[in-house]
Amino acid sequence: MKKIIALCVVGCVFAVSAFAQLNVGAYAKSYWIPYRLTVPEEGDSIGTTAVQVPWGDPNMSAGLNFDGHSEFGGLHLGVGVKAGTADGDPASAEANGWVWLKPLAFLPVLEEFKLWAGNPVDETLMGTIKGSDLVAYVLNGSWDGFHTHRLEYREAHYNTFTRVNPYSWGNAPDENGQYNNYSPIIRSSAMVTWDMTFEPLKGLYVVAWVAPEQFWPSWRDDTFANASAIGPSATDSGDDFFNDYYEAKEVYRNMQVGVGYDIQGIGFARLQYLGIRNVVEAAFQAKFIPDVSLDVGVKIPFEGKSAKYNGDDGTIDTYKKKHDYQVSAAATYRFGSFRLMGRVDTAFAGSTSYWVEEPLVRGLNLIAYLVPSYQFTMGTVGLDVGFEYEQKDDVNQYEKDGYKAGVGAWFFRDMGNAKFKAAVVSRLPLEWHGMKQPVEVFFPLVLEVGF
Repeated sequence: MKKIIALCVVGCVFAVSAFAQLNVGAYAKSYWIPYRLTVPEEGDSIGTTAVQVPWGDPNMSAGLNFDGHSEFGGLHLGVGVKAGTADGDPASAEANGWVWLKPLAFLPVLEEFKLWAGNPVDETLMGTIKGSDLVAYVLNGSWDGFHTHRLEYREAHYNTFTRVNPYSWGNAPDENGQYNNYSPIIRSSAMVTWDMTFEPLKGLYVVAWVAPEQFWPSWRDDTFANASAIGPSATDSGDDFFNDYYEAKEVYRNMQVGVGYDIQGIGFARLQYLGIRNVVEAAFQAKFIPDVSLDVGVKIPFEGKSAKYNGDDGTIDTYKKKHDYQVSAAATYRFGSFRLMGRVDTAFAGSTSYWVEEPLVRGLNLIAYLVPSYQFTMGTVGLDVGFEYEQKDDVNQYEKDGYKAGVGAWFFRDMGNAKFKAAVVSRLPLEWHGMKQPVEVFFPLVLEVGF
């Protein structure tokens, strides 16, 4: 980790001398739960405490990023740190970076045509209305390891429209590969973006992203034996990082292509195809309603084939699989100091034939979330109200339909580069997975500093 940080410092020095503009940023965020009361249906109540981010790793998340750019090019370097990770290491770090150029800027129509290489991300087209940082407590999405759920909890705007290069984000599938999101290891990728600033196409944005090198850790071999996604050595150990080139038709078949059109005063329309997920996404953000922001998105999957590893004899079979259809709607409303945010995210009709010849179809999964708040001089007070429903079906094999619900009251204070949030959250004792959830009360404190 020290070497990675040193490399970033060296890069920062280089950027200062080479680029006309330099932006340096760092952040750290952690959650402290001074007290958590759990009241099971039977047995004694349990009182616990933790300093733990709600996605399961102890301690904190932090990062250092800097971006340098001149008239015709730029770079990004960053390092993310997790202190006290769940696997027992005292600390871990992961570096990321990319470089971009405008090689054809001498042509007016291609002034904003950029080539990117490294491992770039692009959020120009994605959902704009985010979720709540308390959702994991309100709906019990925390402590799940790989978050084996079908809709995104913590970064709900991904339910509306996925960012370009989604792979450093996402929920890992379970052992049967039945969930919506993949999380391979991306060592390198490339991207092309074209922001059209000339009439009559002003407001049109086009992006294409491709990742030739995608790898699965060897301990996921039985789940991720999909050779079409990760090249000719995919059916080996899964840890083969030594291939120089990958089969072009397979790589480009799995690329991501998106287009957006910002219609002045009307809204922002977006459309994209995610090859590795075999999904088409469409979204529209309305901008013509006074004091209201509305973003609606749909995801339409196509049935494809995936591979599974037979542990008994080492062979690879294929099976039919289709991700969920998804429909999401999110809105915010402002009236003076009052703000209301609401989301409804749904997933349904995905299918898998992992165990059987004819695909089994998934039922409905729905999350509804509402956050009213009011801003005072000293800070903002608000409520989180969340509800989740998942229908029993042949895939999840629940005994009956499942329900989750919770409510939280909070106080938030924004002090510039420092942010503080204190809350009390309670989960309701509804039935999920055939079991009644215990009554739980949390008292999370959220501490965040960035510059």
